[in-house]
Amino acid sequence: MASELRDMSKRLTTIIERVLEQIPVDLERFRNRDPFKTLVAVILSQRTSRENVRAALREFEKRFNSISDVASADIKSIGKAIKRAGLWRQKAPRIKMIAKQLLKMGGLEKILSLPYEEARKILSSMKGIGPKTADVYLMIMRRDPVFPIDTHIFRIMRRLGIADEKDDYEALRRKLESATPPKYRMQAHLALIEFGRTICKARSPRCQSCFLADICPYARRIRGFMKFSM
Repeated sequence: MASELRDMSKRLTTIIERVLEQIPVDLERFRNRDPFKTLVAVILSQRTSRENVRAALREFEKRFNSISDVASADIKSIGKAIKRAGLWRQKAPRIKMIAKQLLKMGGLEKILSLPYEEARKILSSMKGIGPKTADVYLMIMRRDPVFPIDTHIFRIMRRLGIADEKDDYEALRRKLESATPPKYRMQAHLALIEFGRTICKARSPRCQSCFLADICPYARRIRGFMKFSM
C-alpha cells in the first residue's frame, strides 16, 4: 500500500511538471480584477463555456455598475443580462441574493481581508457558491495557494488513475496540492483546465498526440482498442 501511494505521488508530480511545461498560462489577465464582477464571472462559469461567460459578463457590466445596483434590480433584468451564460433562471436569483448578503456583510473587501479558512467558510455558505467556487474566487483575487478541482480536472485525474470513485472534491484537492508547490498551484489549475479543453476532452480525446499518453491507463486502453479494431 505504501509503495502504491509513493508511485502515485511520483506519477502525479510528473503529470503536474509536464502540464506546467507544455501548457502556457497567462496569469497577468487576472490582476486588478473588480471583486464583485469577478465573483459573478466565477458563478457564471459554472457549466458553460468561456465564450458564453465573456459575452454574459460584458452584458452584465453594461447594465450594472455596483453590488447595490444588482441587489436592487429585479431578477428578470439580471437574467436577461446573463442569459448567454445559460442556466440564467437559477443563476439570476442567486446573484441577486448574494449581492444583498454582501451588502449586509459590508462588501467583498471585508471578506477578502479575512484568513483563507474564514473567507472560504463565509463564501461557501452562500447559495450558488460552494467550496469549489469559493476556492477559485480566492485563488484569482488573492492568489491563495489552493488547487480548485473542476469537471475537467476530475476527468483528467480519473483517466490518469490518480482519482478513484471514492474521491470527492476535497480528497482530490488534497492530492493535487500535495504534489504541487504553492506558488505553482494557480498556474497548474489553469493549465490542467486548458489541457482538458484541448487535449483530454470529454469526447474524442486526443490520446494519440497527448504528452501524458505514456503514463496514462486510459490512453493505453484507447490505443489498444484502435490497434485491435484496425
